[in-house]
This record gives sequence, structure tokens and C-alpha cells, in this order.
Amino acid sequence: MIRVAVVVELAVLAAGCGGDSGSASWDGPQRPFAADGTVPVQDFNAYAGHVDEPWERSPALLAGRFVRLDQSQATQTSIDATAQGEGTETATVSVTQRGLLDDSVAAERYVLGLQRNRDVWRLSSARWMQSCRPGRGHEEFSPADCV
Repeated sequence: MIRVAVVVELAVLAAGCGGDSGSASWDGPQRPFAADGTVPVQDFNAYAGHVDEPWERSPALLAGRFVRLDQSQATQTSIDATAQGEGTETATVSVTQRGLLDDSVAAERYVLGLQRNRDVWRLSSARWMQSCRPGRGHEEFSPADCV
């Protein structure tokens, strides 16, 4: 099993998020999300199908592009990418952002399922969760609202 953990500083986030090619664009996941935290991935995969960017070849960089880390105001971001071994066709990536500019939300997390198609990765699933600040609701990661 290959496991990679990366703590990303905001100063270097843009480097992993590449520029757009052609007229295709991605503005990030559109809220509100489903009550169970499911985030649609079809629009992102369509966008990715119209570009040829380095981030398509790395699960961690693709995750950064999907959640638009280049636009994040979080003070701490961690990316945890897990694959079953070299040459694997699937991976799971968790992106956790802490230090958000929100008086109720302590952190938010995306858990992404990825599938390799030749030399590029595509999303097979995405789920969003948040943890609340003490006294503002649940403190574990859940799609439930904070107060």
C-alpha cells in the first residue's frame, strides 16, 4: 500500500493547480451539497476531458484542482492520498482544510474516489463533510449543519 500525506502551504497551492487550456473552466464544487454530503463529479470530469494539464496525472493535484485550493482561505490544508500499490487503477484522496474564516465551522473535508484511465485520473465519487467549532454542533466530520 502506498500512502502519501502532504501538508500544503497556501503559498504553493497555485503551483499544483495549473492553468486552464482552451475555453473550459472549473469554478469548484457548487453548493449546496446533498444532505448526505455527496458532491456531483460529472461536470468536473467533463471539464478535465477538455484540458491537458499536469494535475490530471496526480491524484493529489487533481484533488487540489477539484476543490480549488488556489482559492482557499484556510490557514492549514492537508492532502492524504492512498493507493493500493504502484500501477494501481484506483485511489482515495482526502483534502482537509482547517482555520476557515467561519465562526461555526472548524474544518471541512472532501473524500474523493479516483479511477485511472491510461495516464490520467478521473473522479469516480466525491463526498463533503465538516466539523464544527466547540459549542457550535458536532465536532466529528459529518455533512450535518453547524449552528
